[in-house]
Amino acid sequence: MKVTLKDISEATGFSVSTISRAVRGEGRISEENRRKILASAHKLGYPLPTNGRSIPENQPPYIALITKFRTGEFYSSFFVGFSNAAVKKNINISLFSIDDDVSRVDQLIENLRALGYTAAIIFVPELKEQEYQHILHSTPNDFPIISCSNIDNSVLDTVTFDAYQGATLVARHFHDQGFKKLGIIEGPSAMPESRFRTNGFSDYITHVADEEIVWSFRGDYTLESGTRAFQSFEKKKIKPEAVFAANDAMAVGFMEAARQAGYEFPRDIALVGYDNLPVCNTHYPKITSVNTDYTRLAVNTLDNLLARVGKPNNHQGIVSMVPVSLEIRESSLRTSKE
Repeated sequence: MKVTLKDISEATGFSVSTISRAVRGEGRISEENRRKILASAHKLGYPLPTNGRSIPENQPPYIALITKFRTGEFYSSFFVGFSNAAVKKNINISLFSIDDDVSRVDQLIENLRALGYTAAIIFVPELKEQEYQHILHSTPNDFPIISCSNIDNSVLDTVTFDAYQGATLVARHFHDQGFKKLGIIEGPSAMPESRFRTNGFSDYITHVADEEIVWSFRGDYTLESGTRAFQSFEKKKIKPEAVFAANDAMAVGFMEAARQAGYEFPRDIALVGYDNLPVCNTHYPKITSVNTDYTRLAVNTLDNLLARVGKPNNHQGIVSMVPVSLEIRESSLRTSKE
């Protein structure tokens, strides 16, 4: 049975005229009420217009990239990767940043669909399983969404980097260089991908190599926590010869604090970061880091999304892993201390 404005009116309590204005994106109506009406329309299956515009068949699709944007090289590099991939795929992509109220994700998706967006990519590492469940059940099946954040029990189908593999590459590199006493600056324990990095590193050392982790520090992915990590390192009687920082910001913070204290890299300490941001190649000494190819991640994600357009978007929690590599530079190469 065809859904009408009257059906939406009965479901929401708003008048038919108010609902008509909300659906057309016209007139004076609060944003909160507009969202309620659009949410009900989506749920009932009412065909929403695209602000009165007819979209040409040959027009490239519009894709939304939803994230909690932060300043710094990581988010810039992440978005540049998607921008590059969009050019390759002839897709229009726009960045949307949400604030600390993650419950607004589903409301944003409602508005994007009404504006004529084809699909959305979600990269909000702070989201929990129940929040993904809410997004899944509140998003219409004809609006494809893909997550790029890893969680313990995936709800949305996900395309992400193989964090475990990346950390394993670091441990193997330290083994190949002959370092025996190792350290790790971990990321936030609440973030699954941070735990995968820790596990990949420690599992290789425990089950494959004959090295030992003699020091660890819990950081929060900020440069400042890298500085605090060095302060902890200094108090340690048995110090590691080589340190793995779970992201590049912490690696830089650790290195700068150590250099100010008179340490030299890699003569006194070998160091490896994660993400291979531009700072790794411009810093002195240049920093070895796990290379995460954001353009490759974006291409895989967009291919996955485009394959779902026009089809029911039934998620199975499938996680597709994008391989990573290790970019070896001066900071981790063993040198003689003589």
